[in-house]
Amino acid sequence: MSEHAYDIAAARRHLRRSACPGLFRIVPARDGGICRVKLALGQFSAAQARAIACAAAHYGNAAIDVTNRANLQLRGVAPDNEIALIDTLLDAGLGPAEIEADDIRNVMVSPAAGIDRAAFIDTLPLARDLLSRLERDPAFAALSPKFSFLIDGGESVAAIDHRHDIWLASVDADTMALGFAGTPPSRDDEDAAFGFCGIDDAIDIVVTAVKLFLEEAARDSKITRLRHLQRANFCDRLATRLGARITPAKTWCRRAPVPLGHVGIHAQRQDGLCFVGAVPPVARLSPDMLMALADIAQESGDGTIRLTPWQSVLVPNIAQARVADATRALRDAGFIGAVDHPLATMIACSGMTGCAMGKADTKADAKVLAHQLGAVPGSCAVHLTGCAKSCASPRVAAATLLAVSPGRYDLFVKSPDADGRFGRVVARDLDVSQVAALLTAKVTA
Repeated sequence: MSEHAYDIAAARRHLRRSACPGLFRIVPARDGGICRVKLALGQFSAAQARAIACAAAHYGNAAIDVTNRANLQLRGVAPDNEIALIDTLLDAGLGPAEIEADDIRNVMVSPAAGIDRAAFIDTLPLARDLLSRLERDPAFAALSPKFSFLIDGGESVAAIDHRHDIWLASVDADTMALGFAGTPPSRDDEDAAFGFCGIDDAIDIVVTAVKLFLEEAARDSKITRLRHLQRANFCDRLATRLGARITPAKTWCRRAPVPLGHVGIHAQRQDGLCFVGAVPPVARLSPDMLMALADIAQESGDGTIRLTPWQSVLVPNIAQARVADATRALRDAGFIGAVDHPLATMIACSGMTGCAMGKADTKADAKVLAHQLGAVPGSCAVHLTGCAKSCASPRVAAATLLAVSPGRYDLFVKSPDADGRFGRVVARDLDVSQVAALLTAKVTA
């Protein structure tokens, strides 16, 4: 019997109902069960990568997806394999500090945290402190599996358009801005931060805000996220509790990140070291790709791997003399490392092969579309979604293909004055070749 068998059984008995997969909550889909492996701060070791690759091949259908919250999902898990899969992942150190805390480990940082030259601070110590407090305090287990946190250090590689329940962002080396139900503002017309606080107080203040939220949520079962609260009232109550530890921050804006800074070769703040970012086509890894990634991280870097909210990978701490070898190895393993490749920015959900809601095989169609686009710059981001839920992308892409039937899509383009969720509709019921022709004409015009 597994040494984890009792803990696994206990954890699964106490799972709340949710559509979100987790380590212990394996959610059924068209292609089998989905197990989501939440990686602490989006980081894991080469040894853990190998364990995940073997588990996916042995207990699933060998499909491993990178999510837009820098986690991994193993697909095609048969019911009879669930306990063995969970046990294997726990043995690899991929579970929470407390067995019941898997749902609430949604703390995000830049994939270049601690190594980005533009950052004001290294956010990893703050993020680890917050993650530890969330995992070890039983009161926080009441948070929704979707409740999320961002700790931003001002990095050039940053996803600041992904909404979080609570966010902290560095103003300088000593001061953090705090906000709720949104993102750090990068323009004057975006929601302002709630206030400024000292860096030494920041995590205590976040914990105070979470406890206040849980008090509010206990009065109304419909309140599961901070956006469900009356914000002004919540902020007034929090300001009263914090007193002088928080000051107004109405005029602050974060500087804009570097587009596609997560792809390619970039010098680190540590002298002589680089990080290399690459994209698995349509966010899907095979066990062989993950094994190769582990080898590259171990042979060229420090044995660690980072995932990004753009569903890509980053290998840090590579000596300059090893960068060419690492880049070549990533390409040979099937990763995209050029920002002008269409697949560098193309997003596709699991589609009809993995989801009952999907109306087209989005991942296969995305690869065909990328081939037909050819030299169209990767900066023309394209999102293929099998249904209107848009599970694969929390943000509006430059172009969105909404499936209407196998191989056919409605085409939308991002537009500030559009009423629709995906932007302005350009044409309906197109095949992939027709979409490629329209996108090519649009970009080259």
